[in-house]
Amino acid sequence: MRTIISKILICTAVLIFSTSCGDEWLNLYPSTSMVTDKAIVTLEDAKMAMSGVYISHRFTSTTVMEVGELIGDDMQIFGTSTTGSGPLYQWNFTTRDVPSGIWSSAYTMIRDANNLLAAIDKIDITSSAERERNYIKGEALMARARAHFDLTRTYGFPYMKDNGASWGAVIVTTPLPREAEPARNTVAECYDNLIIPDLVEAIKLMDMEGRTRTAMQGRFNKWAAKLLLSRVYLYKGDWEKALREAEECIAGAEAFGCSLYTRDNYVDGWKSKHASESIFEIVNIQNQSGSSIASQYASFTSSSSHSIGLTKPFYDHLATDSDDVRLNLLKRAHNNHPYFTEVPWPAFLEKYNNSGVTPNPNTSLANIVLYRLSEAYLNAAEAAARLGNQNDKALDYLNVIVGRANPANNITGTVTWEMVIEERRKELFGEGHRFFDLMRNGLTSYRATDNFDQRPILAETAKVINWETPRCVMLLPVQETEVNKNIQPNIWNY
Repeated sequence: MRTIISKILICTAVLIFSTSCGDEWLNLYPSTSMVTDKAIVTLEDAKMAMSGVYISHRFTSTTVMEVGELIGDDMQIFGTSTTGSGPLYQWNFTTRDVPSGIWSSAYTMIRDANNLLAAIDKIDITSSAERERNYIKGEALMARARAHFDLTRTYGFPYMKDNGASWGAVIVTTPLPREAEPARNTVAECYDNLIIPDLVEAIKLMDMEGRTRTAMQGRFNKWAAKLLLSRVYLYKGDWEKALREAEECIAGAEAFGCSLYTRDNYVDGWKSKHASESIFEIVNIQNQSGSSIASQYASFTSSSSHSIGLTKPFYDHLATDSDDVRLNLLKRAHNNHPYFTEVPWPAFLEKYNNSGVTPNPNTSLANIVLYRLSEAYLNAAEAAARLGNQNDKALDYLNVIVGRANPANNITGTVTWEMVIEERRKELFGEGHRFFDLMRNGLTSYRATDNFDQRPILAETAKVINWETPRCVMLLPVQETEVNKNIQPNIWNY
């Protein structure tokens, strides 16, 4: 038998001699049929291969976004479904039924990026094409870093709990042999030996001179890589580097044509694809299945059996400031929905209502903003506050976000990191940060369970989660742990 990792990572070698390695992954990721080092012989092949990486990236990133919201304290499932995001919200798996989607899709993404990276320097090109080859290489490195980062923060304990000494992901940079049974690397090794070096190199390779936001829609760029790197440094507790990368992201993205939403256009900004704050967004098109997160947040039709929305305690917390512009992103369920019209507060989020279809948006066509300018300002504010000697910067960056939400709330005095985490909670809700923000800072997710009778029941062990509780990390798939005697499992209490 083979592990999930080895099955995925040797699949492309088999493709050299046959048409498929089982059609499952070809059906899920049609563009990746080109992603083998033997098939990538021209720059156009490399571009096609990278498009396959983006497809697997879409599933991995949006599913990890759901973890970031549903295991936190501010979002919940409405409805009675036992499929889709329902079991994820309940967070009560066994080793037999834990979903393997994040693990397998992330390693599919890593496989495709690795095959591209193995081939791209061998492509015979003219000197004029060197710049584009470097850019594609940078995209692949950023994708590989993002996949390892998502694996590490989902399956590994936070870096600042023990300086990264606990088990993280399995670092993979080359194809594995059929019999491979790889062990996990530590969280510190994942950060220091792959995630950070890959992002640093990607930033060097992605030359932005002469490139426009319009031409680069749907492709990674240097400023998205810097924003991700600032986030990685926040998770690691390297405040000086987090501040530096966030500030460089802000300056570069704004020169590139990005700008913060104003208070007046804040709500409308979310209704457009590639709006001004978007540094990078996942592009959904007609012939691809939509990202799950957009469908999960919406409750526009009568066919959905469940949806993700705000808990009553979090809505009440936001509503204490009735002039906060972000409240205008929240809606009651549409009248034709059999489950959700009884929810007595505006629980449903319209951050991903950008398909251009009204009055019943097609969520499969909604783009998902993965990196936006507001996060860069909040990353800079948090890092500056943590440093202790950069309060003026912390005030400036934080007040941009606070004052936009409600100009009456501008902050004076000393900014603490807790104040920034609170503002992240209000600004970034629905974007996949809350659970990870709590865990990386040693805080606790107190998951509300008693405000609406259609919510799935949470087990006692799933109601309170922090980095001292086993459920801070996701269980590894049984297909990996039963076959691979070298891999270290995560263990939950029941």
